[in-house]
Amino acid sequence: MDILIALGAAVAFALVFRTPLIRMPAVFYVLAVAVALLFLSGILGQALPTLNRELLPFLRRCIFPYALFVVVMYMGVLPEASCLRQYLKPARGPLSIVAALLVLCHGVSYLGVYLNVALGGFSTASASTASSLAMAVALSVILGVLTVTSFNFVRHRMRGKTWKVVQKAAYAFFGLVTAHAVVLLLPASLTGGSAAFSVSVYMGVFLLYVILRIARWAKVRYVAADWRTSSGGRGAVTDCELELA
Repeated sequence: MDILIALGAAVAFALVFRTPLIRMPAVFYVLAVAVALLFLSGILGQALPTLNRELLPFLRRCIFPYALFVVVMYMGVLPEASCLRQYLKPARGPLSIVAALLVLCHGVSYLGVYLNVALGGFSTASASTASSLAMAVALSVILGVLTVTSFNFVRHRMRGKTWKVVQKAAYAFFGLVTAHAVVLLLPASLTGGSAAFSVSVYMGVFLLYVILRIARWAKVRYVAADWRTSSGGRGAVTDCELELA
């Protein structure tokens, strides 16, 4: 149920804070870092134990940052004329950066566990732990690159073509995030319960995205081919639908 709450909260967050995210993104970046520091230092738990307890699964298990990433990714497969896409698309960059900064709550929380596994030479680690560690390393690298290149001052200093190529790593990131979550939850999900439900949600969200992405790609290809045919093959088609972000 936590994953559904997080998805709903992420959509609400994007809709409510869309304008300030666009106009004052730095404020949200500072707030995200502050939340991460307060959470990781234990200050939040001491000052507001009830709030800390409620936020624990959403931050430590990275459920809310994941939900924000889902919003960002799904914006890319909505129809171009969609009101929701047009409304939220300008906030995609800030949303993805806020999500990445909040991932610190998850990454630092489990850093000790993964360090012990790595230092132990994986000899005592289970297959799921070892594989999740490998994926976590890959995810950290990809997320770092995507986050840095999402800042406007970095993006404006990159060639447009290069930036688009780099941003395509988001596809791999989304797939690895799903696999990472499923691998961690799989042992517990075998007995049913909330873990099994969470696995089904993670898989369902990703598979639906893949279906919508393929459908969008096919539509763009069809429109491009039709345009070339009708125009006698002159010129080239440039369509923002081909962009990930």
